[in-house]
Amino acid sequence: MSSVIDFVSESLKRNPLPRSAPFREELPSGWKRVESRTKPGTFYYAHPATNRTQVQPPTGTKQLDAEAPAQEAKMAQVEPDKDTERKRKFKQVEEEAEAEQEMVEEELKRIKAAKKAKELEAKKRAEEQARREKERKEREAQLEKERLQREAEERKRQQELEALAEEKRRKEAEARHKEHEAQRRKAMVFEQHSILQRKLAEDARKKQAEEEEEKRKRAAEEKEQQKTQKTQPKDPKDSKDPKDQKKTEEDEAARKARAEKLDAKIWKQRIPDPSEPITTACFEVYKMGKHQRTHLFSGDKSSWIIGRGPAGVDVVISNARISRKHAEVTSQGPLMFLNDMGSTYGSAMNGEKIEAKSPVELTNGARFRFGGLPELYVYREPAEEEEEPSSPPVEAEVSGMAMAEDFADLPPPQSEPLPPPTPAPAPEIDAEAAAAACAAQQAQAAEEDEARVRRIQQKRQERRAAEAAEKVQMAAKKEEERKKKEERNQKKRALKEAKAAQKAARAKPAKEGGADAPDPELAAGDATPPDAPLPDAGSASPPEEEPTGLEEMEAKAAVDFF
Repeated sequence: MSSVIDFVSESLKRNPLPRSAPFREELPSGWKRVESRTKPGTFYYAHPATNRTQVQPPTGTKQLDAEAPAQEAKMAQVEPDKDTERKRKFKQVEEEAEAEQEMVEEELKRIKAAKKAKELEAKKRAEEQARREKERKEREAQLEKERLQREAEERKRQQELEALAEEKRRKEAEARHKEHEAQRRKAMVFEQHSILQRKLAEDARKKQAEEEEEKRKRAAEEKEQQKTQKTQPKDPKDSKDPKDQKKTEEDEAARKARAEKLDAKIWKQRIPDPSEPITTACFEVYKMGKHQRTHLFSGDKSSWIIGRGPAGVDVVISNARISRKHAEVTSQGPLMFLNDMGSTYGSAMNGEKIEAKSPVELTNGARFRFGGLPELYVYREPAEEEEEPSSPPVEAEVSGMAMAEDFADLPPPQSEPLPPPTPAPAPEIDAEAAAAACAAQQAQAAEEDEARVRRIQQKRQERRAAEAAEKVQMAAKKEEERKKKEERNQKKRALKEAKAAQKAARAKPAKEGGADAPDPELAAGDATPPDAPLPDAGSASPPEEEPTGLEEMEAKAAVDFF
């Protein structure tokens, strides 16, 4: 609408209306003359019914003189009907203005609807473009992911190929190293065998010379003793009198008996169970049944030294009977071993002496003594929440660690020394045969180690099974005792109730005879009232009278009932 008005105003500027004598226009029906809003003083012609506008007067417009209104006024006075016609025309103009206003509002609505539709169209185009952009980015991301996956697979294949090549090179190097090691071992075995033969011959000669020197010294000492015995008086101990010898033997036997009794008392002293669960393997030290201290085997170490010290010792025992490094505790996987390191006064486990350099397995509750001291060392192993699986085979380093009882099937060592071997010339040795013999010995030693480890594991499992069976037996025994105690309490309770019922029955006839007559038994205090509380089962019950025949029947019926 504003564009139409602008066009009309520009046309009026180019072709202004002639300014002649004042006149008045009479427009055709439906047309009206409208003043421009943007440019006052200019007019245009509009037909609201047909929505037409123009600058030039429409066809059928009549030019009337400006003085016509005055004449019309005069005529109005004369002709009153013309006033009605004028009102009608004025009303028609108002209606035409309202129609024009409605037309303008409709145009504005149409413009707003068109603008809104354009905005919606632009929004849809933007959403479509964003969706396409998102799909494009997703496709690009998927392609990038696939590319990275292909590259990772390619790198993995390359690494596998490199690993295979490296494994092949390593195996070849190991084969070469084994071959070289076998050759070196053959040469070493041959050299060691030669050295051993020479050493044996040299040792035999030295031993023979030492024996001869020892014989000469012994002969000289015997001569010296004979001379001193002739000059000095005889000692009662050296006397060959049977009475003195018997007395000496009795004193020695009494001393040994006292020592054995003291040792048995130390070994059999009562050791209380631990009050708290054990979390770390340890030695608990007891003396005369009293706990003294605890030594923990913790940390990243796999071995702990027991000794007098002062340096390089983990468990310090300050006593002259303890060697500087007396014994060693080692951890081999799930097992713990104790090894006497050749101490002067030795070590003992559960009353039996431990051989030097012969490791024994530490079991839960095992008792140890070092140097014959009265202190008792009790081994405690950590409590296990659940049964652990069977131990895996121990590595080769366990081959030298075994219990003394594992050698029970071997023949005892010879007490007398073997005669010295006669020196013999070193024979010629085949290097290949020596290497084969060495390999066979190593294989046999490995088999023996495995068998020893299996025996240790089997004994440990048997010990655990025995402990579990003992626990079950103790629990069953406690349950049986509890049931017996409960039965005794029930019988006592039933007997009390039967007595109370009997007393009530006796008191009933007395009440019927007279309320004021007291029961002689109740007055004497021999019976318990029915509402009195029952005594505890653990408290001492008072002495009871011998029941009569009726009382026995009632008590028996009550016991049978309960």
